[in-house]
Amino acid sequence: HAAASRALAGLKTLSNVDERLGAVVPLVDGAIIQIQEAARELSRYLETLELDPARQHEVEKRLAAVEELSRKHRIDAAALPGRAAQIELELGELERAETNLATLKQQQTTALEAYRKSAQQLSARRVTTARALSKDITARMQSLGMAGGRFLIEVSPTASGEPSPHGLDSIEFRVTANPGQPLRPLSKVASGGELSRLSLAVQVSCAAEESRCMVFDEVDAGVGGAVAEIVGRELKAFGHKGQALCVTHLPQVASQGHHHLRVAKLTDGKSTRTAVADLTLEERAEELARMLGGLEVTGKAREHAREMLQLGALPDSKADSKSANQGVVKTNRNSRAKS
Repeated sequence: HAAASRALAGLKTLSNVDERLGAVVPLVDGAIIQIQEAARELSRYLETLELDPARQHEVEKRLAAVEELSRKHRIDAAALPGRAAQIELELGELERAETNLATLKQQQTTALEAYRKSAQQLSARRVTTARALSKDITARMQSLGMAGGRFLIEVSPTASGEPSPHGLDSIEFRVTANPGQPLRPLSKVASGGELSRLSLAVQVSCAAEESRCMVFDEVDAGVGGAVAEIVGRELKAFGHKGQALCVTHLPQVASQGHHHLRVAKLTDGKSTRTAVADLTLEERAEELARMLGGLEVTGKAREHAREMLQLGALPDSKADSKSANQGVVKTNRNSRAKS
């Protein structure tokens, strides 16, 4: 106040020297009066204000707690009441869970009883089907170059006995390809060619009215003569229900196909490519003759090839050769078959 009064007095003195300052003097004088009035109001406010350090500390603690909860739940402080209501709802559900636990246990028991009943029915059907399928596949093995071999589908309870999406059984394929040998897991005893022939036996045994396309690579490995012809007939039979694509080097197998694709590797000295040709009947005879006789194709080889095609086209007891679903045989000019 004293400094403002001195400043006003100095301003009045200067206005006597420069009359332009005369208009400023009343403005400063009015401002001093307003400041004095504001100071009196603030003094009266401070006299009525009750400062409570404990209350201030409590408010600061609550603000800190709000900030901590915001960080913990990764939401704004304004969203905390909604989150609190959600937590209270979840807590109520947990408290009611004890009441619902008995109901849930009863539902679990009922569901488990229904599951075990269905699983036992499934197990019984599996055992019956496994016996019939094992017998059928074993019979087919005899004609596919594995005389004396046996195939067994073993159905046994799982070690844990616990429910699973697949029932309560453990399924294992066991096989012996030679007489006098014990049955062992399929993956440990069968060679590549045997696996292909076993696959053929399984597919033919399991083929439905409409089956998918199957690719047999070297299914005739290690066989020849009559066995090779039987392999071809089995493939042909499968081809009436689905589609069989067979990679083979044996004319006995190739002659049974409804179609014949020849895969050849061609080179011009700089690059190599693979060519696939769909053979006509005459081309099939020539290709079979080549497979029979090697590089030098004789008249007798051609005659034999045509005879094989005629025999392969005849219907057999397993299928009608005019079926709409036809098998495919693929042969390769190279020493290695290509799928």
